Amino acid sequence: MRLPLFFKRETSDAARRERVEGLERSVTKSLRGLATAFTQLANMIEQRRLSRAGYEKQERFLERTDVHKK
Repeated sequence: MRLPLFFKRETSDAARRERVEGLERSVTKSLRGLATAFTQLANMIEQRRLSRAGYEKQERFLERTDVHKK
């Protein structure tokens, strides 16, 4: 016994567009997630670099904690 309705693949233009749109949405969501992760990683690296250079995090801004003599 064959069940052609369950295994029939839609080949209409509307179904094809829907599949492409779903794929595009998935790729877009993944890229945005990666961008967020890379931004957080870059911020952590920059914070570590600045803390080694004498800057400490204070509230929202980084301020230099050592005194530079001119």
